[in-house]
Amino acid sequence: MSAVRISTHLLTVATVLALGTHPAQAKQPGKDADILGTWTLTKVLDSADIASLTDEQAAALVGKTMVVRRDGVVVDVEPCREPELTRHREDAAKYMREGYHARVGYLGLPDTITVIDLDCTEAFLKGKGKIVVFWRGDFFDAMKQPLPTR
Repeated sequence: MSAVRISTHLLTVATVLALGTHPAQAKQPGKDADILGTWTLTKVLDSADIASLTDEQAAALVGKTMVVRRDGVVVDVEPCREPELTRHREDAAKYMREGYHARVGYLGLPDTITVIDLDCTEAFLKGKGKIVVFWRGDFFDAMKQPLPTR
């Protein structure tokens, strides 16, 4: 094979790879796609036995956002460090009772939950685009905001 033909072949392969992987990565759901993004706190569900927010402070967070990125989490305007995003499955009632001294009844979670470590807090998967987030002693329903379209 001639040098020109090899060079053209390599250029074609590189172009296909570059074009083929970049757009696909933007559209393809990746690892942690279910938690990464912008979430709106929609409702205060309950509080743990010990909470640092008053009822009024918790209510004031409704409508605020939580942004989860690989390099950090921001709840309203409070930043957290880089999240681990580790996951584990737990019995919901036992986990809430032992970890938060809270009842699972008001949270609307399934019997077995996926817990995601966000470094400064935890999120519990509730359904597609829905989580329960624990923040400063209170549990909030949150809905994922759609990605902006171009």
